[in-house]
Amino acid sequence: MQLFSIIILLTITVIIHSLWMLGVIKYIKFNYGNAWRVVLGNVAFVISMLFAHLLEASLFAAFYLSVNALDNWETSFYFSLVSYATVGYGDVTLPGEWRMVGAVEGLIGALMVGWSVAVLVALLQRLKFLTEK
Repeated sequence: MQLFSIIILLTITVIIHSLWMLGVIKYIKFNYGNAWRVVLGNVAFVISMLFAHLLEASLFAAFYLSVNALDNWETSFYFSLVSYATVGYGDVTLPGEWRMVGAVEGLIGALMVGWSVAVLVALLQRLKFLTEK
């Protein structure tokens, strides 16, 4: 059951992140001739990135709540965010039958954050390339 849950959660997370990435690339425009617009574009990118990651962590929190792995939304979201961000305080733990999902959430979070950083770096490299001309 854990493996099936992991595959479903991973698939939904990648869909969310893919849509976010496509939206960012399409809708956040950088005006390369104006430094303040570049800064505002970066701020918009980082804010949208944070919301995407919070949404993805919320997906896992909703899962933990739906399978009664944790008692309430606050605890579920806290555990999920700590796991997704790979902090792993250990003050909240999952029951044995769901521990693997919690561990894999950390791997998925690391991949999604890496993906976000890669998109940001690509946008900044594009900015450098366009300002050198």
